Amino acid sequence: MSEVPKHEDQFDSSLCGEYTRILLAGFATCSGLFWLVHLMLGTGAVVMVIANAIVLTIAIGSRFAGIRRLAILTLLTPIVVILLAQQDTQSWWSPRVMFSPTYTLLALLVLLIRDGWIVIQSGSKAITPKTVLAVVIGLALAAYMIVIPAIDMVLEPFRDRPTSYVMEDLTSWEILRVRSSKLTVFAVFAYGGACVGSFLNVAASSAPRRQPIALRSSACPKCGKSIRRIDNLPIISYWWLGGRCRDCQAPIPIRYLFIELIGMTIFASLFLFELVTGAANIPGFFHYHYTGIIWMILYTKWPVVGIYFLHCILFSSLLMLALMEQDHLQAPRWMKIGLLIGFASSVIAVPTMLTVSVGDQIPVQLSGTVPEWLDRTANCLIGGLLGWTFGRLCSSVRLRWRQSSKSLPFSFTLLGITLGWQAVLTIGVFWLVTINLLKHFGGRHLRRQWLTPATLLVLIAILHHPAWKWLSERISW
Repeated sequence: MSEVPKHEDQFDSSLCGEYTRILLAGFATCSGLFWLVHLMLGTGAVVMVIANAIVLTIAIGSRFAGIRRLAILTLLTPIVVILLAQQDTQSWWSPRVMFSPTYTLLALLVLLIRDGWIVIQSGSKAITPKTVLAVVIGLALAAYMIVIPAIDMVLEPFRDRPTSYVMEDLTSWEILRVRSSKLTVFAVFAYGGACVGSFLNVAASSAPRRQPIALRSSACPKCGKSIRRIDNLPIISYWWLGGRCRDCQAPIPIRYLFIELIGMTIFASLFLFELVTGAANIPGFFHYHYTGIIWMILYTKWPVVGIYFLHCILFSSLLMLALMEQDHLQAPRWMKIGLLIGFASSVIAVPTMLTVSVGDQIPVQLSGTVPEWLDRTANCLIGGLLGWTFGRLCSSVRLRWRQSSKSLPFSFTLLGITLGWQAVLTIGVFWLVTINLLKHFGGRHLRRQWLTPATLLVLIAILHHPAWKWLSERISW
C-alpha cells in the first residue's frame, strides 16, 4: 500500500470516500429542507437547520482541511448537542424518526473522523502544542462571544414569552456571562496598552534618528526581512516565536517585551483605579453614585473615558521619553511641539480634563471669582513653567556616572501642563527624595544602567496617580 500523501482527503482519494461525501451531502440537504419546513416545531428545528447546513458545507468543501476544521467541528458539535438536549421532545432522538438528530450527529462524527485522519497523516510538525492551544482558545472565544449570542438571537423569536416576570437571583451561568464580559472589556483595554507599548518601542528608536514611524512596515533589524502580521502581535508573538526572528532566528531584544508589558500595565492599572471608579482618584472631579464597568463604559461616561485616555497618553509619552534617554537620544523638535500643543489644548479646551483649581492646596484663600477656562489656563501655564524649572535645576542629579538626563525637563513640563502645578510639585519632591536615597544608600544592584532620571520620574508619577486625591487633601503648599 502506498503512503498517504500529506493532507490527503480520503473523500477525494477513494471511491468509498466519494460515496460517503455524496451520502452526507444528500442527507444534510434533505434533512435541512425538512426541518426548514417545520420551523414552527420550535427552537430545535432551527438548530437542526443550522447543524445540517454545517454538515453540508464541510462535506462538499475543502477549505481549512486538517487541524482548523477539526477544531471547528470539535467546538460546534457539543454546542449542537447542548442546544438540542434542552428541548422537551426527547422522542426526536429516536433513530426510528426520519431525519432524527441522531443521524445529524452521526454525520458530524464521520466528519470529525475524516479531519482527524487528515491531521494524523499531516505529521507531527503540523501539530504543536502552541498551535492546538491557539486554535482552541481562539475558537472558544469566537463561540462564546459570537456563535452562542448569534444562535440565541435567532432562537429568541421562537421562545414562549411569559405574561409576568418574577425577580430572581442570577443563575451561575448568567453570573459567569456577566463576569466574563467584564473580563473581556478589561482585556481589550489592557491589550490596547500593549499595542501602544509596541508603538513606543518604534517611536523611541526611530523619531530621534529622523526615521519614519507610521509610514513603514516593521522589519527585523538583523536580516532586514519584513515582519509578518501574525508575528507582530504584542507579547503574544514574542512568546509564540520564543523571542527569536522567524527568518534568521536572531534574538529579539527582551526590552521590546518589557515595554509592551509596561504599556499594558499602564492602561490596565488606570482602568482599575481611574476608569471604573469614575475618576475617584482625581481631586475635584465629579462624583458618580454608580460606578463599575457597566456604568462607566457600557453606559458611557465620556468625561471619565476622556480623562482616562488623556492620562494613559501622558504616561505613555513619558515612557517614550525615558526610552530615548536610556539610548542617549532626545525627542525631535516637532514631537515636543506636538505633545505640548496636544496636552495644553486638551486641558484648556475641555473643562473635565483638569479639575484642580490654581488656588487649591495653598494656605491662603484667593479672593474673587475667575472664569473656569482662565483658571485652567493659569494652572496649565504655571504647572508647565514650574515643571520645566524643576527639571532644569535637577538635570544634573544622576544615579550613575555618564548617565543621560536629556528628557527630564521636558517630562516635568508635560506633567505640569497636564496635572497642574500642585501635582508636579508633589511628584518632583518625591522624585528628588527617592533619587537621593538611591544615590547615597542604594548599591549598584539598585542603580541599574536603565534607571535614568526620566525613567524614575515615570515610576514615581505612576505610583503617585492612585493616591493623587488623597495626597491633595493632606498636603498644602
